[in-house]
Amino acid sequence: MSSDGESESRVRPAMHQRKGSTTYLAVAALGVVFGDIGTSPLYTFKACFDFSGAHPIRSDILGICSLLVWALVVVVSVKYIGFIMRVDHDGEGGILALLALAAKPARSGALVGAGALTLIVVVGAAMLFGDGVITPAISVISAIEGVGVVSSRLHPWIVPLSVVVLIMLFILQVRGTERIGRLFGPVMIVWFLAIGIAGGAAIALHPAVLAALDPRLGISFCLRHGLGGFLVFGGVVLAVTGVEALYADLSHFGRVPIVRAWYVLVFPSLVLAYLGEGAAVLADPRNLDNSFYALTPGPTLIPMVILATLATVIASQALISGAFTLVEQAIALGLSPRMQVIHTSRRVHGQVYVPAVAAMLAVGCILLAITFQSSDRLAAAFGLAVSCTMLATSIAYYVVITRVQHRSRLQAVPLVACFILVDGTFVAAGLPKFIDGGWLPIAISIVLSTIALTWLEGRRRLVAALATEQESISEVLGAFQTPADKEPGTIIFLTHNPDGVPFLKQHHWIRRHVYDEGVILLHLARAAKPYLAAENRVTIERLAPKLIRVQARFGYMEPPRIAPIIRACKAQGLHIDGEDVAFFYADPKIEAGEDHPFPHWRRWLFAALARNSRPLPDDLQIPAERRIELGLTVAL
Repeated sequence: MSSDGESESRVRPAMHQRKGSTTYLAVAALGVVFGDIGTSPLYTFKACFDFSGAHPIRSDILGICSLLVWALVVVVSVKYIGFIMRVDHDGEGGILALLALAAKPARSGALVGAGALTLIVVVGAAMLFGDGVITPAISVISAIEGVGVVSSRLHPWIVPLSVVVLIMLFILQVRGTERIGRLFGPVMIVWFLAIGIAGGAAIALHPAVLAALDPRLGISFCLRHGLGGFLVFGGVVLAVTGVEALYADLSHFGRVPIVRAWYVLVFPSLVLAYLGEGAAVLADPRNLDNSFYALTPGPTLIPMVILATLATVIASQALISGAFTLVEQAIALGLSPRMQVIHTSRRVHGQVYVPAVAAMLAVGCILLAITFQSSDRLAAAFGLAVSCTMLATSIAYYVVITRVQHRSRLQAVPLVACFILVDGTFVAAGLPKFIDGGWLPIAISIVLSTIALTWLEGRRRLVAALATEQESISEVLGAFQTPADKEPGTIIFLTHNPDGVPFLKQHHWIRRHVYDEGVILLHLARAAKPYLAAENRVTIERLAPKLIRVQARFGYMEPPRIAPIIRACKAQGLHIDGEDVAFFYADPKIEAGEDHPFPHWRRWLFAALARNSRPLPDDLQIPAERRIELGLTVAL
């Protein structure tokens, strides 16, 4: 883990280095970004038959193969790689990066607006987080189920082995995305080569399956099967479930390495694997029971089970890394309470590890594995989560390209309408599986969305309430005009509102003594960019001989720290790191307000979140002996 100084100085060099090591990053991306979408052949082909009620006959097999192949083309190659991933926020991707672009606040440091777009994006991001809980469980179980193919006596061991593998996966997370990518990348190269070769061998024995490359066979399947031809898309979406995590992990590797890895290895291997499964079922309809492992019969079965287990552990990494990135962005945008965020790479600034999120995901994944016990049962819950996120991403993308990039609506509307038609089809086709497991991501999304929106609204009300408890600068400016006997900065107020001096109304002791000392009003603001250069870190205003206002800015992908603030102030001649400097901050005690109060349950929830939020001085890494916490009663 790099220090703050190293992180700040390495932002630009890291981007340069990214360009110079595309192959290295492409290999590492295979171990992180493509794990989820790369292991979809383990369960997707059979799920399509289950969702649609199709039979293992030639026309149905070719129709489903066609739908799977063209889903990869339309959703991944065209929509995401061709369009969505070209819209990033200084290298940052993901649905919350789109929100940061589309809903830039009017002034630096302000919270994002609580409008319809925020609601849509929050629900979509919460669905993606729910996907991050389901992905490791379904991926690992689907691989371990291969031992049941080897011997039916091993079937009772599927769930216990899955739990052990999941525990090992989450223990690895503390090593960071880059190290995990170096470890997993070569394994995924072997995986993609293996499924491509196995699929190619099956195709060579039954080349008739190549007819599925004709999209008309997929269309014919849908028309011929009526309702089943629509519901099949609830299974088809499983082939592209990793695509949203691919976008969320954009900051970890960059677009060029991801695109190169997709077209050179991932896409060809997936096409061969799906067509190979179709060829295996064409050869023997009984192979549908486990169509993937039908590609590797005999002595190659056990090695493939072992390789699939490793690959599914890696598959989980894409969503886990994406969840870490989402949470960091949510904290900075005011959509989540503060948590400890550890930056794990000296090379790529966007790689983070969030211990609290890792623990929650681990517990959730293990509970799902124990509860659902099979990949077939989890498949119902899986597709709905990512399809809802894809739909929300399409809406946010439209707002960005029209509001921020100022694209013509005549161009944007037909394009995004096509995206929404595809995404909406996936969502609608997955809804009938609500009772079978589709309720799970929706329940997770409701809980997380409620927390995020309550935190955002609570923060807005809290900042407004705290502003009424301070004296405006114009009212107290005269008292600070007397020249200071020593360097200003003995008292530093951490304030949400830089237009006033806090604590003066309720804390009379502070009011009596504050005018005898130099005072600095330190306001932390989030910039609308992911990262800021050191020279843009602070703005210093000398309002009076003993009153200075400092606005410190951090990008929404940067950890707020006091060290870079001290360095930036020192560069401008303001020294705030002396031993006699104390940092004063508020510890608000929330109670019911009389005018337009928060609903009781939301006030209770916000208060509980605030109590468990990581304290701002901890985030800033202010030494404990230099902190002074002042209680304030705040009515909400």
